[in-house]
Amino acid sequence: MPPHITHFKMRAKPGHRQDVIDHFDRWLRDRRPGLGGFVRSVLCSNVNDPDEFMAYAMFADKKTYDANSTAPEQNAWYEDLRGLLASDPEWFDGTLERQRVG
Repeated sequence: MPPHITHFKMRAKPGHRQDVIDHFDRWLRDRRPGLGGFVRSVLCSNVNDPDEFMAYAMFADKKTYDANSTAPEQNAWYEDLRGLLASDPEWFDGTLERQRVG
């Protein structure tokens, strides 16, 4: 099965930009260990609007992504993230078709 990637666009509430960044660091520290199938994540802020973020998380396949996304611990992490955001994230879930490096 090909890798599964979820992309999301979000906006931090005023004054919570660093909290969003720190929250993603907590995911890597607390959720990633022992989580099979996780490949990588990227969090970027908009150079023209630092409160706006784009992120993606890649998993080995949809099965491992679904195992993460349905875990109660992931839901708790998301609910905490949502409290830092101005509105719900915009999501795009996809299958990796091509990747070039270097």
